[in-house]
Parts: sequence; C-alpha cells; structure tokens
Amino acid sequence: MKKEHNERYLFLKGGLGMLKVFLWIYLMSVLLQGRELSSNALVNSESPYLLQHIHNPVHWMPYTDRAFKKAQKEDKLIFLSIGYSTCHWCHVMAEESFEDLRMAKLLNRDYVSIKVDKEEMPQIDTHYQHIHALLQKGRNGWPLTIILTPKGEVVYIARYVPAEDKYGIEGLYKLLPRLAQSYHDDRLRPLIAENKKKIAQTSKPIIVDNNKSVIAQYMKKMQKRYDKVFPGFDKRPRFPLASHLNFLLDIYLLDGDKEAYKMVRETLDTMAMGGIYDQVEGGFYRYSTHPDWIVPHFEKMLYTQAEMIPLYVKMYQLTHKPRYKRVVDETIKETQRILGSGGLFYAATDADSEGREGGYFIYQYDEVKSALQKAGFSEKEIEENLDYFDILDMGNFEDGFSNPQFNTGIDEVPTRMQETRQILKVLRAPKKFPFIDKKIITAWNAMMIKALFVASRIDKRYLSMAQHSLETLLQKMYHDKKLHHKFLSPRPATQAALLEDYAFLIDALLEGYEHTYEKRYVSLAKVLTKEAIEKFYKGGVWYLDEAHFAIAQYKDKYYTAPLAKLYHDMLSLASLEYDLSFLEKVKGFLKAEKSRILAAVDRSPEASRALVRSERENVVLKSTQENLVKYKEQIDKITYPFFLTKAEKEKMFLLCNESSCFFYDKNVSKVIEKMLKGR
Repeated sequence: MKKEHNERYLFLKGGLGMLKVFLWIYLMSVLLQGRELSSNALVNSESPYLLQHIHNPVHWMPYTDRAFKKAQKEDKLIFLSIGYSTCHWCHVMAEESFEDLRMAKLLNRDYVSIKVDKEEMPQIDTHYQHIHALLQKGRNGWPLTIILTPKGEVVYIARYVPAEDKYGIEGLYKLLPRLAQSYHDDRLRPLIAENKKKIAQTSKPIIVDNNKSVIAQYMKKMQKRYDKVFPGFDKRPRFPLASHLNFLLDIYLLDGDKEAYKMVRETLDTMAMGGIYDQVEGGFYRYSTHPDWIVPHFEKMLYTQAEMIPLYVKMYQLTHKPRYKRVVDETIKETQRILGSGGLFYAATDADSEGREGGYFIYQYDEVKSALQKAGFSEKEIEENLDYFDILDMGNFEDGFSNPQFNTGIDEVPTRMQETRQILKVLRAPKKFPFIDKKIITAWNAMMIKALFVASRIDKRYLSMAQHSLETLLQKMYHDKKLHHKFLSPRPATQAALLEDYAFLIDALLEGYEHTYEKRYVSLAKVLTKEAIEKFYKGGVWYLDEAHFAIAQYKDKYYTAPLAKLYHDMLSLASLEYDLSFLEKVKGFLKAEKSRILAAVDRSPEASRALVRSERENVVLKSTQENLVKYKEQIDKITYPFFLTKAEKEKMFLLCNESSCFFYDKNVSKVIEKMLKGR
C-alpha cells in the first residue's frame, strides 16, 4: 500500500510539475507578445461598455481630468473613442483594432487613450457629435473617433475607422503614426487652426425670417424630405423620427392639415408592417438600413420604444383601428420582458447574437418551412404564411436569412397567421438572446413612464404600472433632494443628473399628474424646473451638464432634444400653476432662440412645436378630481394638442388659459363640444 501511495504521489507531483511548466511557457509567450494580463484603468468603471474593454491591450483610461493631465505631462495626443455597449460597429472596431496587439502598441506609445460610454456621458458625446457634423458634413453615429491635442484641440474626427485602408478611409495603422509624428514635428498647427475656424463659424448670427409661420416653414421642408414610395423621411439610414411624426400629427390637429396627417399615417402603417418592427415579439429596432424598412439595425433601445408608443396611442384614439393598439400592447409587453427590472427599465439590447448581427431575430427558409410542416400546415398554408411574413428561399437579409415583415402586397391575412407567428417565436427560444445593457438611465426611464401613462388612455391597466415605475424611479434616483443620472445594480446612483434627466423626469411627473392628480408630482416638477434653470443656464446659454462643457442643441436626433422638452415642461407648469414667471421665462428663451430654431426647423421639431405652442393658447380644464376621473373617457376625446386638466374644488367645468377662464358649464359634454369645435 505504501509503495502504491508513493507512486501515486510521485505521479501527481510530476503532473503538477508539468502543469507548472506549461503555465510558465504560456505566461512567457504571452508576455513576449506584449500582451498584458492585468486589466487597464477601466476596471473600476460602472459602465457595461467600458467594462467590455478592460482586457484590451490598449491602456484605456476613463474620461477624467487625470487622463488629460497625463496627456499634457507626457506631451501626447489623445485618442478619444465614444460608443456604447449595444453598438454593432463599436464591436467591429474593437475586434479589428482595440483587441489587436500591434494596434495597441501604436496607441500606447504615442497616445493617451480615453473611452467614453455615450449613455453614461451624453454631454461629452453631444459635444463631439456636434463638432463632427460641422467638420465632416456627414451624418453622426457611433463609434465616434476623435484625436485631440493635450489641450483638447480637435485634430481629427470620424465615426468608424478601419484598421487598414478601407471604404475610402485611411486606416488606423497609417493614421495613428502619421498624426503622432506630425504633432511632434509641429506640423498640425494649420489643421488645428482650420478646425477651430469651422467650429467658431457656428457662433455667427443666424439670419432667418422670423415673421414667417413656423408651421409653414416646417411643412415645406418635411414635404421635400418625405418619401412617397417608401413612406418615411430621409434615405439611409432611416430612423423612426418620433418627434417629427408627433409634430406633424399636432399640425393636423391644430390646423386640419391633411398632408401632415397623411405623412404620419402612412409612415406609422409602413413601420408597423415592416422589418423595423419585430413582427414576432413586438417592439421597434433602432433604425432601418434602407428606405424600404426591411433590413433594420437590430438594437432595441428603450428610448425608441418610449417615444413610439404615444404616437400609436394618438393614432388609435383618432381612428380606433386595432393595428395601432396592437403595436402599443406588443411594444409595452416586449419592453417589459427584455428590459424590465423591478418596475424600471434597462437601457438597450444588442444587435448581435451568436456572432451574427440580428442572429436572434432572423430565420432561414428551410427551418421555418420544416417547423410549419411538423405543425401540420398544408403546402398551400405554408406557402401563404411564408409569403406573408416575407420569409424567402433566397432571404431578404444577409446570407439567405430573412427578417420577418408583413407583405403589404397581400390583401388577405392567412388563416393560420397567428399560429405561424407563435411557431416563429418558438424557433427563437433556443437561441442566445443578445447582450442587455443593464444601466438604469433616469431620462430614458422617464420617457418610458410617460409612455405608460399615455397608454393608460386606451387601456387602464397601464396606469398602475406607470405610477409604480414613477415612484420606483424617484426612490432610486432622487434622494437627499438630489437627482442622479444613472445606476447599475448593485451600486447606488451617484452620478449627478444632466439636463436630459431633469427635462424628461419633469415631463413624466406632469403626465403622471394628468392621470392621478397627485399634487406632489406638480410640486416636484416645479422644484426640478427651477433647479434646471439654476444648474444649466449660464450667461444666456443652455448647457447639458453642470460643468457647462456641452452646449444644448435643439436638433432632435435619436430622441427628442432635452432643452426643447424642458420648454414644454415650463409651458405646462405656467398653465397648471398660473405661474406667469415660468411663462415669461420660457417665452423669453424662445424669443431669443427663435432664429436658431428656425434655421434648422426641419431638424428641430420639438423646439419648433414649442414655438408654436408659445404662440397658440394653452387650455386647462378645471374641476374636482372626482369629476375629472368620472368623465376621463369623454375628456380624453379632446384632441387639442396643448390641453391639460387640473383638479380643483370647483364643481363646475371651467376652460382656462394661462391668465383667465373663458368658458364654464355643469355639463361636461358642452365643455368638450366647445373644445372640439375650436376656440
């Protein structure tokens, strides 16, 4: 036994010895290749995007004063990369360049490299996206690549940059050493000066005709942008543009403009039937890569769902067509399923799954056909359903895959369409679901909470959900009388709120009041509005952050511009509170900024809508809370866009503007009739 034991001991000892040798060889080979085993300076970050890069061989640093001081001390250029965790092209650039040892050596030698999560620091992203638009004259997007001097002067700015020369773009392998050498040879001065000149030109006075109708100018621009063949705006990529559709719908409700209504209806119908909408489980993808809406970029962003839901609610209220309510119900259900967390909502889901863009969402013709055969479908039924869902033998996506959409060329819906839809859902089940960015962002959650309140107008079950989410958001994000921007469980929220957090939370509070008549919602909205003015308005300029780094823009891009939203908040508060100071302030802001807004009227729909609202009448219906709740269904038929309700002790129904009441009656029907006929 002793001999056998010794033999086993020697065998194990020898095995462990060999393992140590192999480990030593591996470690040495790794070190000789220049690969660092330790994490870089992103390791303590809360951002899922930054954490995706902690094991890159690039010596990444977070966006802090320390990083800029390091660049100044070492006299190195700054390589600033902005993206987010669910960004497809960010992943591509990371794989091509930031995981590459040879590229890392170039960056580590000549640059101080900084990573920014655009959702964590939207003010930084907005600032550089604005500069990108000025210098490159092209569309913005991510990843955003910026090379700065140690003083922060812009040397180079672009979106995705390949490692090697490709797509007519100089690759990083050539670009990085060329710019680094030019910097140390002091040959970048003319380029930096030229960039400064282009950026400074935006501060010149804007000359536009302020006397022309805002709506007329906006409609003229949008009619030119509208695509009558594939309803929607712009060519590629094509975004849902919720704020544009909302303003167009309000133009119809204000002035009866049928062209505005037609553009909204056709676009919403086409999206609801198209590939930008998940026809299997519901919810909108981020954008379509082509005008026909077939091939989307498969990210599902919280803000996209939140801004599309109210549009379909409004269309359902106007038309009572079931397809609009279907989109509302499915989008809410899917958003809760994939992003819901304890009453709040995560930021987004990735486009990629199992190494393929859209991998979770797309299908092969044969797999679907086989599943339908197993379910007992006849050959005719199989053909009808595959055709209806546009699942083609050759595919409508890449590599023979198909992204389901409803074939609008088919007049009749197949009898087993819903069964086919369920089978498509079952086929997805075994697939790996895309990565979920679990940041909880105040602004985006506030958008979704407002959407739930609005949806309660057509389905009462959403009211309790909205109120629960609002209370949870306040509990998590507003404590010690301080509002915060985001948190990632289990860490508490510590980052100070930005302008967008204030603007969208105030909006959600005011919408919440309209449905619950909870007085503290208006009281808190008023407090937060005053804070927002104190924190973000300085020297006649609005900023996105307390540090006054990034100037607030009016253009609605991927979601509504927060400053424009704040103007609407102030207009609502002025009406609800009879607070003429808010009214004077917001009208003063809009008057001062009118030229700036009109100069880009077709890119600033929410700000343009605020201009119109400040010129038209805001109407408040006042009565007891009991009356307003009792007749809510009838009151919701009032389609005037700038209409609010307020609970007071007055038992009659009063219609009022910001300064006085102009109509009253005991009969709610007469009041509604007065509003529906117009003032």
